[in-house]
Amino acid sequence: KDATNDFEDVGHNDDAREMMEKYDNIGEVDVTTVPTKRLYVAPDLQLLVPLLILGLTLAVRTYTKKE
Repeated sequence: KDATNDFEDVGHNDDAREMMEKYDNIGEVDVTTVPTKRLYVAPDLQLLVPLLILGLTLAVRTYTKKE
């Protein structure tokens, strides 16, 4: 939020105005230094692990099924 108007409304003295000049750049972001967003890439194991669990479950069920 820009507090410039609030600062002026309060009626600060010259010392406060000098201090404010030191902090003039606070809140401004140099967009060239911001890293670009990476697209999320799901790891290969995210799909492989559930498939292995499903395969193991079906194998155990098949071999332990009573005839």
